[in-house]
Amino acid sequence: MQALTELSMEQFVGLQLLNNLGRYFLIAGLTYMIFWKWGFERFKPKFLYEQKPEAKEIRREIFFSVLSLLIFLMPTIILFSLKEFNLTKIYWKADELGWPWYIASYVVVFLFHDTYFYWTHRFMHLSSVYKYFHKVHHLSKKPSPMAAFSFHPLEAIVEGSVFFILAFIIPVHFSVLFFFTLFSLFMNVYGHLGFTLFSEKQLQKFPLRLFSHSTHHSWHHQFYKGNYGFYLQFWDRAMGTWKGGIKKK
Repeated sequence: MQALTELSMEQFVGLQLLNNLGRYFLIAGLTYMIFWKWGFERFKPKFLYEQKPEAKEIRREIFFSVLSLLIFLMPTIILFSLKEFNLTKIYWKADELGWPWYIASYVVVFLFHDTYFYWTHRFMHLSSVYKYFHKVHHLSKKPSPMAAFSFHPLEAIVEGSVFFILAFIIPVHFSVLFFFTLFSLFMNVYGHLGFTLFSEKQLQKFPLRLFSHSTHHSWHHQFYKGNYGFYLQFWDRAMGTWKGGIKKK
């Protein structure tokens, strides 16, 4: 990670752009091909919808996802620019604050992001702001994995700012952000999978019952209200917005 701080701005931006787009097309794209193309007939009994969306809808999801990934570069570039001024709490040597904190910081980031996502997501569902922020994402009524970042630019700014804000609140190693955003991408793709990987009985058992799953986020895309959470069911259950899973539609 020390070598990363020695990169020029142009090199850093190029590396981050390659990282953002590469991870999206590798993880979301490969998941799409496995479930929606190559193995569709095999997984069809677990498909959450009666029909696939049209090809033009998938193209729209890809277009807005790529646009969002470009916008996500903005807070990262700003944080990289500020590294020389010690204005953020990002640090670059993993053992600087000790390994216990390094490991614990993943949990803190996880809980912070889950809370941030729930409340900003609910905010973007307010009738006065919905069409300006969140409508683009809900154009995908039967979202595919390619919809993971299919956001309006304003929503992309909100979503991309979470780690920017976090960098000023708690000490966090750069690699924690790197690996956590990778984990977040996997969870985002899973939420938009369009297939259920578990039975209803399995979803009721610990620890699966703690988390939000593809069946739950698919419900949200179908009916708009409820199931606002990202990783956990906690905030939805605490605030009375939990709706459970979707049935085929």
